[in-house]
Amino acid sequence: MTHLSGDKILIKAGDHAGNRGILISLLGHNRLKIVLNKTQREVVLKPSEIVNYSLAARKAWQKMPRRNVGRPQGTRVCDRVSVTLRIDRELWDSFHTAESEGLIEDRTAIVNTLLRNYLHGLRRRNA
Repeated sequence: MTHLSGDKILIKAGDHAGNRGILISLLGHNRLKIVLNKTQREVVLKPSEIVNYSLAARKAWQKMPRRNVGRPQGTRVCDRVSVTLRIDRELWDSFHTAESEGLIEDRTAIVNTLLRNYLHGLRRRNA
């Protein structure tokens, strides 16, 4: 598989490092003519000086596994909902420290237990 005209690239070395562009043409075996996105300036680079995102995508599609990946359908262990919580930084740092010390083994379980106990206490007070 090789570079093709129209490929999207990132320049990783030289004076234009960090710039993105489009491959215009191949100039022999070891030179690529590229137009920079920001300035529309044309530059000539070696293949080793760029990352070719389009080529990488083509390779990934070609090597895509011919099998199902991930967890098989219907094997969901429990019904969960992903949520975003806003927690005070000091409290989160303390929680994270306890987790790294091995005091907390399962974030999901502890949050479920805390919420369940809190709701149970609310219901008892209001009964």
